[in-house]
Amino acid sequence: MPRERSRDLASLRPDILAASDSRHARRAVIIASITQLVVVLDGAVLLIALPLLAQDLGVGVASLPWVANAYALTMAGTLLLGGRIADLFGAVACLRLGLALFAVASLGAGLAPTFEILILFRLFQGLAAALLSPASLALITNSTSVGVDRERAIATWAVTATIGGTLGALLGGAVTQLIDWRWTLLINVFLAPALILMTKGITLGRAVEGGRPKRRHYDFPGAALLLVFVGFIMLSVTLSVDGRIRGWAVVVAVAALAAFVAVERRSAYPILPLSVMRSPRVTLTNGAAFLLMAGLAASGFYTSLYAQLVSGLSPIVTALALLPSAVASAVVAKLVPRLICRFGERALRASAPLLAAFASLLLAVAAFFQLPFAALIPLLILQSIGASIAVVTLTSASTRSLPARSAGLAGGLITTAGQVGSSIGLAVLVGLAALVAGSGSDSHETGSIAVQMAVALAAGAVSTVTAGLLAQQIPPGNDTEPRMVALP
Repeated sequence: MPRERSRDLASLRPDILAASDSRHARRAVIIASITQLVVVLDGAVLLIALPLLAQDLGVGVASLPWVANAYALTMAGTLLLGGRIADLFGAVACLRLGLALFAVASLGAGLAPTFEILILFRLFQGLAAALLSPASLALITNSTSVGVDRERAIATWAVTATIGGTLGALLGGAVTQLIDWRWTLLINVFLAPALILMTKGITLGRAVEGGRPKRRHYDFPGAALLLVFVGFIMLSVTLSVDGRIRGWAVVVAVAALAAFVAVERRSAYPILPLSVMRSPRVTLTNGAAFLLMAGLAASGFYTSLYAQLVSGLSPIVTALALLPSAVASAVVAKLVPRLICRFGERALRASAPLLAAFASLLLAVAAFFQLPFAALIPLLILQSIGASIAVVTLTSASTRSLPARSAGLAGGLITTAGQVGSSIGLAVLVGLAALVAGSGSDSHETGSIAVQMAVALAAGAVSTVTAGLLAQQIPPGNDTEPRMVALP
């Protein structure tokens, strides 16, 4: 009887259900966006704190990159497992599990007495982040309908990725200066439980087409082999920055990839169905994301060095100088749905990387002639606009590359492509720049830094242009492409 009454009320007042669905969708987008902000922010929050961290834990400068690499390595290597868990276990449950693990790992990292223990817990933070990122995108995909609503939601989610690095630098600098570098990590111990409480009452706003598999098989062997492959690929690139290829690391990576393919072929529930990779939309979308992030990876790294070592700015002033580009990126990302309706998604995702590449070339010229940092700010804004539009449109395209029941896999793939592309791109571009500019004793002097930045950004522009060419070839996906209609 109560069930019949609820059906009658639903038929009499559809506006009530529509308002409820709208509130649910907004709440899901807020939770997913804040979660993604935490994931991106923690990848950059320790950058400004590195000198004090090294002094406190007694480590050399050469070991400091592992503070970021440990986080990026495990996150990139296990994102597909995180996407699989989101698809089988549910996006909300996956978020809660990831947030709980993230809080524990952040507590361990913040209280770490030695550098080795810090790196260990940073590895665990990366594992937790691999659960959070695809689950947050899956929550959006399963809580919004195809069209303008989803485009807006994805734009909001993507904004956090574009401003997270800058916000992380600002937060890290302020907390380090006012309190202690450890609190850049310990703040998550309070933030994660608050996000878990926010998920109370959140359910999928719409049915997942095709349902979920009844058997929860997570393919841990495949996930482990993928982690080994990604890890040794990144390790081989990192160790080869002097121009000498480390054959042993490449051999291990190739062997892990071969074993991964063999396991996935035989698995009844593969973490990455090989048939998926035969889809032109999947390969082109993720290939474009890989090349885009690889081409842009060196920009933030060298911009920070240029501001401090060439222009003489302090870390806090450097972070503040990067705010205009972060604000421009956030504003443009929110406008992408309107731009899609006016120009079409295909045109945007093809032209936006070209705009970012053009800005990168101008930045390379400015760095070569050692212009004041104020002259670089408009170019950084232009680059951020192109990058922001490209990230949002490619993320949107990825959500239509697979059916809704595989939203976690789609989110895991696009995030893995971007994360691995950024890590490998940074290592390759920095290594190339060091070889061209010379890696002798003067490698950190003003002139060398400027030349390295010019070389890295010019080479990165080539990768970014290629990303635009690939993005232009992406065919329509499972759901209808956004139509060119007027928005309210």
